Amino acid sequence: MAEVLITLGILGIVIAMTLPGVIEGYKEKELVTRFKRDYTILANAYSMVLEENGSPQGWHVESWDDVAKMFLPYLQKAKFCEKGEQLKCFANEQYKDLTNNTVNNMETNGILLNDGSIFGVGHQVAASSSGLCSNSLNYCFQLEVDLNGVKPPNRWGVDTFTIIATDKKLIPRGGPGTHANSEMCNPLATGSSAGWWNGSGCGAWVLMKENMDYLKCVKGNQKYCNQKYYFN
Repeated sequence: MAEVLITLGILGIVIAMTLPGVIEGYKEKELVTRFKRDYTILANAYSMVLEENGSPQGWHVESWDDVAKMFLPYLQKAKFCEKGEQLKCFANEQYKDLTNNTVNNMETNGILLNDGSIFGVGHQVAASSSGLCSNSLNYCFQLEVDLNGVKPPNRWGVDTFTIIATDKKLIPRGGPGTHANSEMCNPLATGSSAGWWNGSGCGAWVLMKENMDYLKCVKGNQKYCNQKYYFN
């Protein structure tokens, strides 16, 4: 009997030690799978938007909400939601960047997808004056995607990513040629050097490598820090 109790005690210790890692791995895999799925859904929708409306350079829009609504006909059971209304859009709280610094909240309306993800459309300039694709930033607009809506952690590089829209397709930020790709997924950045958008460009890594190894680097595991989390 004593031997059985000792064995059970050892098993309990082993389970207690390994269970957090198992749960963390499961959550990471779930987020990777969801981002891959949402990216595919949005990329297909954007292809149909382009087929129906032509290049964004010829669009006549007054706001980024107008652009977001162009996706709606090609997204099953998706809904437009205004920030602050009962149908929740982005969390009405400050987000975190990749290295867990507090950054601004998401001041934008959004499209609520059927699976609970949310995306908003924006740019560093206003829609009415940007010329869409005719600007120095090498993209037409961007989609800011929160994979689980208002639920935490609301953190760039974990459940929130940016996808760049060119005049031909969608590209995850961090991908080849995307604006500031080498600066937007930096697990070694600290303090103010991390920047507002650090983590927004980790989507390319997630899609191509199918993991979030940069988070292990953020947590101090140097084994995962000797990599570039962007693509030239």
